[in-house]
Amino acid sequence: MMKRLFADPAGNSTIELAIIMPVLVLLTCMAGDIAMAFKAKIVLQRAAERAAQLAAAGGYTSDTSNTQAAYNNLAADAAAAAGVSINNVTVTPTLLCDATVQTASPQVPCPDGQQTKRYVAITITGSYIPMFAQLMPNSQWSSQGIAITGSASVRLQ
Repeated sequence: MMKRLFADPAGNSTIELAIIMPVLVLLTCMAGDIAMAFKAKIVLQRAAERAAQLAAAGGYTSDTSNTQAAYNNLAADAAAAAGVSINNVTVTPTLLCDATVQTASPQVPCPDGQQTKRYVAITITGSYIPMFAQLMPNSQWSSQGIAITGSASVRLQ
């Protein structure tokens, strides 16, 4: 019986398909998972760019004397757009006076005669949990996911 089964060429393609089909299905699922991870990263990136555009347009606060409130508003807007906690958003102001970074306080103006450049950088962090992470319950991916970030910066002055 087995001799006749192996000698018959009619079932060869079916056996070959049965061997290769799991590999093809796995590759297709992996490609879909990678695409979803990129989509999650693009969401974070767009939210950071949106917050940077808001900062450049001056729409981050109505009170120009309270810059910390302005940065908190930017962080809240970026967090809402990205769908993450406000704790995952970092707004970093930078002041350059004649190309020298001022580390004391970005809110203090440059001395007279020096060129002033103000920047703000927005960084949003998140995580992506692969769709097959549940198959490996004790792995790092199932508990923490894969770290992803989106960032943008803009010159304000």
